[in-house]
Amino acid sequence: MKILILTQHFPPEKGAVRRLYEFARYFVEHGHDVSVMTAIPNYPDGIVPPAYRGKFFSYEKMDGVKVYRNWVLPASNSQPTKRMVGFITFLITSLINSFRVKTKFDIILASTPPVTTPVIGWLLSKIRRCPFVIEVRDLQPESGEEFGNLNQSLFTRTVRRIIHSLYRKADRIVSVTDGISNYMEMIGIPRSRMATIKSGVGREFIHSDSNGIRKTFGWDEKFLVLYSGTLGWVRPLETVIEAARQLVDQPDIHFAFVGDGQKKNALVDMVHDYGLKNVSLIGTQPLETIPYFLKSADVLLECLKEVGVAKMAFPSKMFEYMASGRPIVFGSRQGEAIDELKIAGGALTYPSDSPDALSKLIIKLRDSREECEKLGKQYRDHIVENHQRESWARQYLAFLKDI
Repeated sequence: MKILILTQHFPPEKGAVRRLYEFARYFVEHGHDVSVMTAIPNYPDGIVPPAYRGKFFSYEKMDGVKVYRNWVLPASNSQPTKRMVGFITFLITSLINSFRVKTKFDIILASTPPVTTPVIGWLLSKIRRCPFVIEVRDLQPESGEEFGNLNQSLFTRTVRRIIHSLYRKADRIVSVTDGISNYMEMIGIPRSRMATIKSGVGREFIHSDSNGIRKTFGWDEKFLVLYSGTLGWVRPLETVIEAARQLVDQPDIHFAFVGDGQKKNALVDMVHDYGLKNVSLIGTQPLETIPYFLKSADVLLECLKEVGVAKMAFPSKMFEYMASGRPIVFGSRQGEAIDELKIAGGALTYPSDSPDALSKLIIKLRDSREECEKLGKQYRDHIVENHQRESWARQYLAFLKDI
């Protein structure tokens, strides 16, 4: 098959974008011709690497995957308005530059968000006369409205109507969670046209060690509670800082945040105002070092605002967290991610707005190291058995072949 993947974000950018790269690489390894239409890298910091600066269009090969990059307005995670303009510029430049690519594709696969990629995918599928597949990683604008990033308005209602229309026009829908698949069925998409293909996790997270991270950052003697990922509005991370404030009399407990995002400055200000010495915000780290950070932790932390759409969410980092073999505390009371933790061995949860509950849970974990090790091993074993990325890539390819 000759497959064109449309995605605004792609390595060397960081985060969940690695999912499509590893799936594309798997497809190539199994004899298929894969092209990716994406943006000039600039996410999440809005900084374009020197090799891509000043280019309206560029081409490269990554492990056999043909990657076509289009100019966009660079924007950091902390510039939501500028990012929305970037989504529009990606739509325009991708359509223009698509005429440079002469391949006759068998399938066009558009990954969303942003909502502009399915628009591009549908238009190109009509021009190229080939089947159209939408991969849904997050429901937009529904998630933005419920998490508070977007105000309900005529604009969001219009966007919802457009994207729902595209879901119905697509030949197939790929959802990354069971909850999203259920939502698709609720809005009228037949199950026969859908598949749930989860992100899974690469072997580097399963087989990593800590690689001296604790010593490098002075955490050798600490009970380390670590959060890794985007410091964004969907996560009530202020609760974590408040819990750290309550635990200042426990000098062996330390909190570390790996990542950047819209909330970083606010969190830094909280740490400064409270004079906290038990919190480190170390910013974005190289992608290849993330398995080491996760492995260095005693406890890994995730949280989501407790809104309806969060029940359908399964942050891709959860597979990475579980693969590291560390216990996980999750700030939410219900949802698909918590259900997966329960299946794997047990869920350690706290109300996402309760620093008291979080601080008590952390002390309990510090004082029960053997139970922590046991639970972490159960998580890792569950991932090895059920969620290696290669297994999900195999299912993805089988689904595409059946179109």
